[in-house]
Amino acid sequence: MAVPAPRQLSLPEEFVLLSHLPSGKVHGTARAAIGCAAAEVGELALRRKLLLRTRKFRKLGFDIYRTHGVEIELLDTGPTGLAWADESLSELRRRCSASGNGRCKLLPWLRHRHGAFSLHRDALAGRGALIPTSGGIAGLFGAKQRHHPHPELHGALVAELRAAGAEHARIDEHMLFLRDIVETVRLGKELGVPASMRDRLDRARGIGGVELVPEELRDTSAALISLVPSHDNDTRYRRPRV
Repeated sequence: MAVPAPRQLSLPEEFVLLSHLPSGKVHGTARAAIGCAAAEVGELALRRKLLLRTRKFRKLGFDIYRTHGVEIELLDTGPTGLAWADESLSELRRRCSASGNGRCKLLPWLRHRHGAFSLHRDALAGRGALIPTSGGIAGLFGAKQRHHPHPELHGALVAELRAAGAEHARIDEHMLFLRDIVETVRLGKELGVPASMRDRLDRARGIGGVELVPEELRDTSAALISLVPSHDNDTRYRRPRV
């Protein structure tokens, strides 16, 4: 079976692969579930299917985003070639049409997509990017198996993250979304790519290698991670049952 190259993976697939530690365990199961749902939204934004809207203001040179009331604005609901994405766009179109302003709230959508992690995990296992083994204990994701990431594929993704975190590195919009989500769920330390305080401050100023990313995508990524939990007991989310 031919294992896909890193950039043949979608954003949620990359996140799910990185969330599986070499031991086969998942890093932060509850936050991983929401992080994957957020990665799906990020993939749709990268495909220019949607943007996130929220209030933003500048204070002492930093961009500050309002975390309450982040909304999804659909731009295009045409087919993507991905079943999960087309189904999501269809449901988002229904929800946005039913709202008063043509947009829908992000937080309920992330809750709605709590099963995304299992969906993409199974797809990766079917392509050889995750290797299931028996002996695990049934848990949040409903599997008695552990899934070990393909070493070369996992290593290539981690190398890309480390290169993106190097001083003076320029990153593209795809890597911006991936880095933002990985850092927010505190997965970076596990992967050996922790973000420094300088990285975070530069990110808040819209510099530090992200200058070439369109502002609307920088804003969308920032708004997205504002609703991604950094720990598993975040009170905004009920524990998913999958």
